[in-house]
Amino acid sequence: MTEYETITYSTHDGVATIELARPEKLNALTAQVFSELTQATEEAAADPGIRVVLLRGRGRSFCSGLDVSVLGQLSGSRGARFRAFARAAQRPFERLAMMEKPTIAAVQGHALGAGYQLALACDLRVVADDLHFAMLEVRYGIIPDLGGPHRLARLIGPARAKELIWSGRTVGAEEAERIGLVNKVVPAASIVEGGEAYARGLMSAPPIPVSLVKSLVNRAQETPLETALEHMAQAQERCIESDDHKEAVAAYLEQREPRFAGK
Repeated sequence: MTEYETITYSTHDGVATIELARPEKLNALTAQVFSELTQATEEAAADPGIRVVLLRGRGRSFCSGLDVSVLGQLSGSRGARFRAFARAAQRPFERLAMMEKPTIAAVQGHALGAGYQLALACDLRVVADDLHFAMLEVRYGIIPDLGGPHRLARLIGPARAKELIWSGRTVGAEEAERIGLVNKVVPAASIVEGGEAYARGLMSAPPIPVSLVKSLVNRAQETPLETALEHMAQAQERCIESDDHKEAVAAYLEQREPRFAGK
């Protein structure tokens, strides 16, 4: 297992937990954090024993966005140098969104800018009741470029996504749940347990259909219905042929809990 300095990576009972571990900096993101997040997400994606990925931040805030040191490093950069940095920074966000396994963000306190986009990169979000989401990039003359506009538009629609990005206003837990940004709100003191409970809940589902549903939903808005139906038929064929489907039927008939192996 890779050794990390700015994050921690642990596994337990099929869940990989990635924790931002710079609480003294409110888990602000640096070039090293981006790099280590990429390594950790790739490690989780490649591990056949991992079925769910849980992302969280240590301390009182999930992630306050880019570290000021990054802004200094990027000052005046352009062209190929800037694009190389942007693609490296985008990589862990893309991994979280596109890996076959479900990803969950457990978010407390502030999730600002890049931190907001990091939470959005996950499939599901469990948040504390002290949540403060805000996308502040436009205030500084830049755009959110880590997937935030794409994910926001899918979750809450283009008009509302534009409003939140243009205004940079703060969204609290109650509003976030009401408009579909988050899946569950828990007391701030219970955010760790809340995220872990959500991960355990997904562990009870067979991994093959979970993975296939993620892919189908991710592509839904760009796929014509006729094509989507063909993709669903192909996915269903894979499910029907799996050992996990046979196990699910046997468990139902025998009135016991199923034991899924992802095969």
